[in-house]
Amino acid sequence: MNELLVFRVGALAVALCALWVFPEWDTYRTRALRTGQRWGVLPPQPEMPHCPPVEQALADADRIRADLRHAPAGTPVARLRGWLEAYDDVLLTVCHSLEYETRLGSLPWGVQRELERERVERMLVHAGLLSGADR
Repeated sequence: MNELLVFRVGALAVALCALWVFPEWDTYRTRALRTGQRWGVLPPQPEMPHCPPVEQALADADRIRADLRHAPAGTPVARLRGWLEAYDDVLLTVCHSLEYETRLGSLPWGVQRELERERVERMLVHAGLLSGADR
């Protein structure tokens, strides 16, 4: 008789636990993983990249480059400089994603930066990642 009672209570506990946990399974799983990582039982989760996919960055580079090349006469200098800064940022993102060497972010405005930008453009065109049509 005692064994039957223990079995029934155990079955009831399992059923209640299942009804309580299963609807929120993702929440409990996430909490358990975080707790295991915090206690050092599980390895830490790999960091997600903080930059956009390289394909998107390359498309942005092509678009900004075309805007720069085909800017109408009389475009304000501030707008052109903003486009250049955006273009440099996108080129830096691409180089960082592909682990290409560049000094574009560390050079001041001037001839050296323009030469480095040209070098990075040529490197990406040669690799087939940037269109060379607007030359």
